[in-house]
Amino acid sequence: MELFMTGGTGYIGQAVARKAIGLGHQVTALVRQERSAAASALARLGVKLHGGDLREPQSFAAVAGAADGVVHAASTNDASAATADKAAVEAMLSHLRPGAAFVYTSGTWVYGNTEGECATEATALNPTPLVAWRPAVEQHVLALAARRSIAAVVLRPAMVHGYGGGVFGMLAGMARQAGSVRVVGDGRNHWPAVHVDDLATAYLSAVERAASGDARVTGQIFNVVSEDAVAVAEMGEAIRVSVGADRVEFWPLDDARQSFGPFADALALDQTVSGQQARRVLSWEPVGPGLIADLSVQTHFQQGNGA
Repeated sequence: MELFMTGGTGYIGQAVARKAIGLGHQVTALVRQERSAAASALARLGVKLHGGDLREPQSFAAVAGAADGVVHAASTNDASAATADKAAVEAMLSHLRPGAAFVYTSGTWVYGNTEGECATEATALNPTPLVAWRPAVEQHVLALAARRSIAAVVLRPAMVHGYGGGVFGMLAGMARQAGSVRVVGDGRNHWPAVHVDDLATAYLSAVERAASGDARVTGQIFNVVSEDAVAVAEMGEAIRVSVGADRVEFWPLDDARQSFGPFADALALDQTVSGQQARRVLSWEPVGPGLIADLSVQTHFQQGNGA
């Protein structure tokens, strides 16, 4: 299968690219800087690089449209995220042929606080402010794809971990600098979690099944979650031990907002989210380490590499 990816140089995208190449797919990835370290790493895997910019859909839409499937895993991660995302998906979907597959990346933050209940794909959405725009784009993708007979799938990954990356790598890095692990809120909240390699497996299952015309997958939304709820205080302690920090410090949300803005509200979420539908329909079975075990190993790994 010929796949086109956005976000291939990112944390999730690199894992998806590795998995896709390992399965024998031909992969082209959108990159802004073809000589960057991340782009070079993709090229060494056998990924074809396409120079362009997510903010300029005309720079890549036609190339995306020539693929059998598209994995959209990029975001500008700034104030333009909503506008840029909507324009990018519209451009790619307008170029894709009927029957092609399109996998859109959302996330479990669209559920907001789940109030101790276990959220499923049928749960009403209450997105944290940072991603308040995303549910509308999810629906826009599914509706536009359906009109063009494109097999679209929306994935909502949990908090992603593995190899000392993502939010957990950020928290570990902050702990090394400050001597304490700063947890937004009182630590009594929970996060759903998924290992990045397991997440990559879910992406490939989704795009392959959608491209094959699987009616159980096309037009559907899947939570990609291996652990429904992990205590944030426990995460903080695992990071503290692994980096040799002095203590876990609970950071009042109002104070955290001064540094992180709406990202602080996302970190303060208390969520329990089920990934059973992905397991059942995508035949997805996560095999990676659990979050707490992974934090103990991978933050050591990151530290040992000078991060």
